Amino acid sequence: MNRTALPPNKTATYVMQRWKTVYVSVPKAACTSLKWLVADLQEEDPEHFYRAMSRETGRQMTIHHRARWQHTPMLNELSDEELEEIRPDNGWFVFAVVRHPSARLWSGWQSKFLLREPHFVSHYPEAPWPRVPVTTADVVEDFHTFVRTLEREPAQPIFHDRHFRSQSRLLRTDRVPYSRVYQTAEFGQLLRDLEAHLRPFGLGEMPRLRRSNETPLLPVPSLFSPEVAATIKHHYEADFDQFGYDDVVPEALARSEEYSPEQLAEVGRLVERAERIGDLFRLNVEARKLNRQQSRELRVALRAAAAPPSTAQRVRGKAGRVVRAGLQRVRRDGADPSGDVSGS
Repeated sequence: MNRTALPPNKTATYVMQRWKTVYVSVPKAACTSLKWLVADLQEEDPEHFYRAMSRETGRQMTIHHRARWQHTPMLNELSDEELEEIRPDNGWFVFAVVRHPSARLWSGWQSKFLLREPHFVSHYPEAPWPRVPVTTADVVEDFHTFVRTLEREPAQPIFHDRHFRSQSRLLRTDRVPYSRVYQTAEFGQLLRDLEAHLRPFGLGEMPRLRRSNETPLLPVPSLFSPEVAATIKHHYEADFDQFGYDDVVPEALARSEEYSPEQLAEVGRLVERAERIGDLFRLNVEARKLNRQQSRELRVALRAAAAPPSTAQRVRGKAGRVVRAGLQRVRRDGADPSGDVSGS
């Protein structure tokens, strides 16, 4: 590999030097399961991920915090000499996985927008946010609104997020020497190929694959109206052409045209959970800021203790007022300044 020809997102690369393997991840293309597989092969400590303070709505999702990885470098962290060794004709297995572009767009919209992932709520407030659906028509209409926005305003920041950027741009197959880029439908073949590659390097038993299902709704046919299908085809044309997808409408569709009341209720429950996690994260951040502010004011007060009595009295009085005001704010919002949360 050449340093000037690495994938554009450095945190998407996972180098397993012991196994002479590199995985380049694509969001919404089985990446949660594959990252955990890599982490198990690399003997990463799961608890180190679980302890990440984040807005993730489940333990499995903490694997995406790249800074928490301890034993698995990124390609850009290697020396030029090490990079030059990484190529398939030198015994390396370099792989990625892609997904049907329409199915990937639907999955990204559902998990990030319909279910209101807290990180996206915070970072993309101007994006076209859907309602909490009561009917199938609500889901279809709001997805159509999102896709029409993609057509009218492609420069919106959300469409430059990795979850909605084209897979061809993320992988740069014209520059990166992949052994193979697999479709998600070829996942079984990927696992067989990976295991065959790892055996000569001392693999005992292949780690158990952790399944991750972040989205409760399969797409219904009405989501892909002619207008929507044309927009998706135009925006992700390179993905359709490069990765061998012929039909704009994905094969994995729901058997029914309508979502059941139970499915829609599950969406509402997951939205409520995500919003509550967002609340707790925000309160925790505020509590930490207060703790830092209290520490600063306390240090000022302690330094002032050696000052003349009149000066020390003024400083201590100001510090006390600041601390009391901060405590009142946090108590009003329901956060414990220690950062602890209790209750069911």
